[in-house]
Amino acid sequence: MALTPEQSGAYVVRSGPDQEVSRAEEERRLIARCALGEAEAFRPLVVRYQRVAFSVSYRMLGSRPDAEDVAQQALVDAFHAIERFRNEGKANAFSVWLLRIVINRSKDVLKSKRWTESSLGGEVAGGDAAFAHRPVDPESNALGNEQRQRLELALLALPPKYREALILKDVEDLPYEEMRAILRLPITTLKIRVVRARARLRALLGETGGRP
Repeated sequence: MALTPEQSGAYVVRSGPDQEVSRAEEERRLIARCALGEAEAFRPLVVRYQRVAFSVSYRMLGSRPDAEDVAQQALVDAFHAIERFRNEGKANAFSVWLLRIVINRSKDVLKSKRWTESSLGGEVAGGDAAFAHRPVDPESNALGNEQRQRLELALLALPPKYREALILKDVEDLPYEEMRAILRLPITTLKIRVVRARARLRALLGETGGRP
């Protein structure tokens, strides 16, 4: 059941070590130029990461206008704070840093709007990812749209601490090490949250009786 609106997409193509090294070096040079005041050097980073910034904020908030605002502001924040960025030689360091800003700004919006949270009971085994990506054939398109709507609504019913964990792990397919850097939580805690989030999501989908 893939949750893939038009703005979705993995934020990094993990196709091989050579490409990752080249990408990291390119970003290092762009960031160095930004730190020297070259605003135009930030544009390739915006093009590269604005989709994932929107994807994460949209699933956190469920509102396109709010998600667009958060994604845009997160990129502005990143540009103005670029001198404080340290990649420490880690792969995907900039995207991890940016997603931390996106998540924090999304949670600020949730707090400001005092959105309600649904507390769900029941525990099931962690099992497969709740948003496992599967090939879609023409016959399943209609069902896919319905499933996506159900998943989006169910995701928004989760408390933010579970929602953010599930978005990063099952939607964006991030490794736990990068999740740890984004959310600044121990990996053990993150694994527990993912398992519980999947259980709560499935419980909610079960309560809907298969209807949005």
